[in-house]
Amino acid sequence: MKLIPLIGALFLSTAPVQASKTPEEITKPCGTSKAAMEACFGSGFFYSALSGYTLLCDLRDTGEITPKVFAEREIRSRKAPEEEFEKVMWNEGVKIVLLDYPNCPIKPVP
Repeated sequence: MKLIPLIGALFLSTAPVQASKTPEEITKPCGTSKAAMEACFGSGFFYSALSGYTLLCDLRDTGEITPKVFAEREIRSRKAPEEEFEKVMWNEGVKIVLLDYPNCPIKPVP
């Protein structure tokens, strides 16, 4: 009875795994076309807004930063996206943050 699970475990342990080992290997597809580059950069802007504003809104909620410091950081970060696709993805990140922090005074980039 124990032989069947052992054989299954051996098959699973010998399965090949392909791992990206360098940042260059991971980002290589981004350079294949303009659309791919926009998708890669857009994802970066999305996750930057999501993580940055989550942190800021949480610090604001817990009182660990003053409203003045919050406003300064928020204004500075809103200047990051310049291209239209960057703004679209940034604003999607802002929308998600506002779901968790509805009273956080952040606004989408126009």
